[in-house]
Amino acid sequence: MRRVWNETPGALRGLWLVLWGIGIALLAAGWWGDQAGFWSNKPFITNVFSSLTAAMFGIPLALIVLQRLGVAQAEAVEARAARRLAATVVDDLAATAPRLCPGPLSDLRNAETELLNVERAAQETIRQWESTQDRESLCALRELMADGTLDSALADFKSAIRPGKQAVTAVAEISAHWSFLNSTVRSRLLETGGTWLTPALAAHINEMVQRLAADPYLDGWLRDLDMAIRRFQTTSDMSSALHRLWIQLEIGYLIAEAVNQLIGLTAEASSALGTGR
Repeated sequence: MRRVWNETPGALRGLWLVLWGIGIALLAAGWWGDQAGFWSNKPFITNVFSSLTAAMFGIPLALIVLQRLGVAQAEAVEARAARRLAATVVDDLAATAPRLCPGPLSDLRNAETELLNVERAAQETIRQWESTQDRESLCALRELMADGTLDSALADFKSAIRPGKQAVTAVAEISAHWSFLNSTVRSRLLETGGTWLTPALAAHINEMVQRLAADPYLDGWLRDLDMAIRRFQTTSDMSSALHRLWIQLEIGYLIAEAVNQLIGLTAEASSALGTGR
């Protein structure tokens, strides 16, 4: 009752008090009339007076009930609208994600695996080089670059993702859909009592989107990697060259991973929220 009273508009609460005050006064007058025998020979006035007294108590209660029903109906309509909006936006997000990988998905997975292998080899090479300064520690990384492993990874990446101008539109749409879903739609869902994505899923999608938004063409790292490879092959400052090469390999792996995972993550988000139509 306290929550109902607190949520009732001030004007309606004032009217409630006034009508109940009048009702109490009429009740007192009716009780006095009974004691004095005033109503004994006035059946019509008695009925009117009794009805008016009852109305002074019943009308405020009816107003509050109707007001609560109206609020509940409005909230239900808003909740359904929020769920429909969430379903529409998350389905658009899930439909856009595969456009990040217009080529064979198997090529993307191969690129992700191969880039990770070379990136880890570069990490290990850095560790060995910094502890020994022995050029023999560079052999394993040089072999991966010479036997075509890195070239294969880059070819698979370009085949699957096809970076460049056509990637920009897909990345922009993914970013826009996720931004709207994670801000406006999320707020509306929570305000209307709806359910949102699990914190882990939302954070994972957000991380993957941010990776792609940092380089919407998805090819900046390719140019930087080419320069890092040439520097690795020609420079005398091997420590700096190794670190630069490792950084670009890591960026490439993270981008491939982001595209690969977003396809599955957005489908999972669509399954979680896309039921409000």
